[in-house]
Amino acid sequence: MEHKAAGLAVIMPAYNAGKYIEKSVNSILEQSYRDLRLIVVDDGSTDDTAQILRSIHERDSRLTPISVPNGGPALARNRGLDALEPGTEYVMFADADDELLPDAVEYAMAGAQGADMVFFGFSIVEGGKPPLNYWEPEDLIYREGLGAAFGRLYKSNLLNQVWGKLFRAELIGSSLRFPDYRWGEDRLFIFRCLEKAGSLKILPQCKYRYIIHPGESLISRYCQDKPLICLEADAAVQKLCASLGCGEAADADCRYMFAKSIFSCMTTVFSDNCPLSPREKREYVGRIINDPQVLRRCRQVFGGSVPNLLCSVVRSRQVWLNMSVFRLLVLAQHISPGLFTRLKHRK
Repeated sequence: MEHKAAGLAVIMPAYNAGKYIEKSVNSILEQSYRDLRLIVVDDGSTDDTAQILRSIHERDSRLTPISVPNGGPALARNRGLDALEPGTEYVMFADADDELLPDAVEYAMAGAQGADMVFFGFSIVEGGKPPLNYWEPEDLIYREGLGAAFGRLYKSNLLNQVWGKLFRAELIGSSLRFPDYRWGEDRLFIFRCLEKAGSLKILPQCKYRYIIHPGESLISRYCQDKPLICLEADAAVQKLCASLGCGEAADADCRYMFAKSIFSCMTTVFSDNCPLSPREKREYVGRIINDPQVLRRCRQVFGGSVPNLLCSVVRSRQVWLNMSVFRLLVLAQHISPGLFTRLKHRK
């Protein structure tokens, strides 16, 4: 009997995820939609991740474990894409410490309407706190209407991560792959997909649970290349907006998202893992606030007085002022993380 590819392939990178991965994998294999294949790429884990995956594979052959040397989640996802079977209709991505609600795949596949990309809502879950839900009203958007919707979707945090989405396998093909970054690769991949997509389906229900585990912070860890990646992502957005015919309102939304990423670059120099000396921190901040693209784009952004005040601080080009203000932001995050999260993720 000829083998038939599953309708959906789920790709999950995993690095030292032994503490959470069994629950995450089970949330996918126990979906009400059964015609799926789960490809978990073990990214050089040194814990018991590989052993757990082998054990699950023995009882459910829909799980395909792949082991690769450690190279980061982008390369791990690319290895999963290379392993797709011909005839797969849609691809979904998931992280190894998150969970899908039991009917998430059925909900997304049933509502796809043949769209090239399908976005559904997600929840940020942290301990016993009320979840933060991110969603947009149901809509089927064809390419000619994407320019009018782009800014709204971007500032609603639906274009920042690859999970919580379906991608038509034919759209990705053999050419669309994640850039080899350890931060920001998600949105760059999505922008590349949007360059080719003919239609998007938006589904409102929050079916993906992004879980913040104890000890984690919503302030991103320091990444040396993060400012350059922010600039690259913003350049890709500007190119995409030009091709879609986006107006000034959408551009203000995009400037807001760029400004937020620059603010994040500034706050990470005060994170515990930042190895820079005080002098190196000042030089790092100075390079950011003197970049012509940063100065041009951090202006008149969506979001009200707070982000625009921070943009004014950035545009002052005063290193001491920027370091003082963004150090205070980090302090505010520790004192009132809930308020900080809502400011960070407002839409």
